[in-house]
Amino acid sequence: MYNLSDIKFLHLEVTSKCQARCPMCPRRIYGGPMRPGVILDEIDLETFITWFPKNFIRQLDHLFMCGNLGDPLLAKNTVEIFRYCREINEYMSLAMHTNGSGRNKKWWKSLVEIKVKVVFGIDGLEDTHSLYRINTDWKKIIKNAKTFINAGGEASWDMLVFAHNEHQVDDCEKMSKQLGFKEFNIKHTTRFNKDGEWKVLNDDHNIINTLYPSNESKKMIIPKLAAIKEMTPTINCKAVAKNMLYVSTLGVVTPCCWLDNSYMIDRHESVTDYLNKIKIWPNLNDTSLKDIFASGYFDLIALYWDGPGLKECSAQCGLFDQSYNTFNARRIFKT
Repeated sequence: MYNLSDIKFLHLEVTSKCQARCPMCPRRIYGGPMRPGVILDEIDLETFITWFPKNFIRQLDHLFMCGNLGDPLLAKNTVEIFRYCREINEYMSLAMHTNGSGRNKKWWKSLVEIKVKVVFGIDGLEDTHSLYRINTDWKKIIKNAKTFINAGGEASWDMLVFAHNEHQVDDCEKMSKQLGFKEFNIKHTTRFNKDGEWKVLNDDHNIINTLYPSNESKKMIIPKLAAIKEMTPTINCKAVAKNMLYVSTLGVVTPCCWLDNSYMIDRHESVTDYLNKIKIWPNLNDTSLKDIFASGYFDLIALYWDGPGLKECSAQCGLFDQSYNTFNARRIFKT
């Protein structure tokens, strides 16, 4: 598949903690109770230094903090890890994705000082944003974005589009330009079920809202479900294309975030499929990066691209149609 020396892009889940309760996030059950199996933790600077040798950091072109569960905003050592990497590799790109609803001006300005790019997840205007980004503060997010941008930071606006906010796409794009965002991106999710709706729960499992797909999402739901079931050995792997490696908060190593489902055994059939075929999620707490690559783990994944396939690989990188991917992103503009 690839070798350790090939890796140029590290996707790091620096924490599994998040103050938001997004209904489609796997941390919680439809925005309600925490999902069994989710361990709230974070990577501190000492752990990062132990896991990633300096020579590895020097070979990287990109470090991107995001992940499946948490928000870098919540980790105590996010800035310290970025600064450590910048000191070792002055040329690499540093970036993070966040809901932006937290921290003070000093923290946001410190990201600018070490040239960290920030992607803000802002899903509409003040009246619609929190219907999905539950427990976040739209006004605080905009304030933080202004602080970051006005200090010289490079920011992007990512908007998840649903039925309740798709009428605001043009207004959000206009606002992003006025605020000084460098990019504005819309994303249509295929996480809806075949019925085309998503119930939102509270901690008592009571339904408090229902989300409905955007018009674009409606076109993608059934084909995506078919892609998971049919499976294709013809894979155009995004991780290989980007020379990317994913590492979770708990130290799980996979080519991409989609294959790390180690925290959601009960969730869907692609997890069972992965365990039946690959059987393990290698972990940096037990094995070094060098030894994980030497074990043949990545070659085993690639082996299934020429055989019976992997459900998650088929769903995310199968050559059915690129619109079957988990999110269909379209860049609106770049200044």
